[in-house]
Amino acid sequence: MGFLQSAINQVGRDMGRVVSNTVFKDRHSIPIRRARSYASAETQSRPAVAHQNAKPIQEVQDEFDKAISFKTGYRPSTLISKLGGAFVVIKNEARAFVADGYLDVSESQQLFAMMKQFIEKCGDVEDVISFTEAEDAKEYKQLEKITLTTKDVFVDVLKISAKACRDRALDYENQAKTLKPDSFGRYVGLHLIWMPRYAKGGEKKVNSAIIANILDVVTLTFPLTRSVLLLIGLVTYPGEIQKTNQAKENYRLLAEQEKTRAETYEELIRSNS
Repeated sequence: MGFLQSAINQVGRDMGRVVSNTVFKDRHSIPIRRARSYASAETQSRPAVAHQNAKPIQEVQDEFDKAISFKTGYRPSTLISKLGGAFVVIKNEARAFVADGYLDVSESQQLFAMMKQFIEKCGDVEDVISFTEAEDAKEYKQLEKITLTTKDVFVDVLKISAKACRDRALDYENQAKTLKPDSFGRYVGLHLIWMPRYAKGGEKKVNSAIIANILDVVTLTFPLTRSVLLLIGLVTYPGEIQKTNQAKENYRLLAEQEKTRAETYEELIRSNS
């Protein structure tokens, strides 16, 4: 009984550390500019199954709450049966959450909170069983098996997530390396041919630029518009350099955040192995 309670307490403490750790703040709170290639690179780096098996967060929570909210006044055998039902919910959702190889912010918070709540329930069930059953009773062995299996699920999820965080950190670092500001000549030149948005990282609209240039010639406004476009290019170029450098720094911060998550997961894996 001492080993079982120790295992329950250890996993419960570890769950609490994960849920409360700052590594789970939303990575999307760090803005990224001038990073048009990132979406495709991120898609290529992740499996194609992307959460197709995961249920909506609230649906998962409702299902788990229903499974875990049983009273502890039942017979020991019934308590074990109900605890097993709650475990199945956690196991299935744990697998669904990491089906795409990555545990995102909302998934990690919900999954680990559910597991922590489940471990606490295991402790309550053990307390109840201890009043009526001998330490070598089958219910104790069943409870121990459930606890250890939960621990295995916990470790498996962390292993998958740690690897995904390492891979994503590398992706961010590579994206930071590919971000380079346009040369002064190219940036100003794009402004002069009516493509200022493209110069700033926007969509390339060739047809619109052609029409604008033709209208300049037809209406004889060419000298005026070119002067204005040249001035805009000269004035805004320093700001675009700053934005690009800030985007590189943001990618660096994102990479560090993913590495921190991976290190936290790996530390917990070691403590639960």
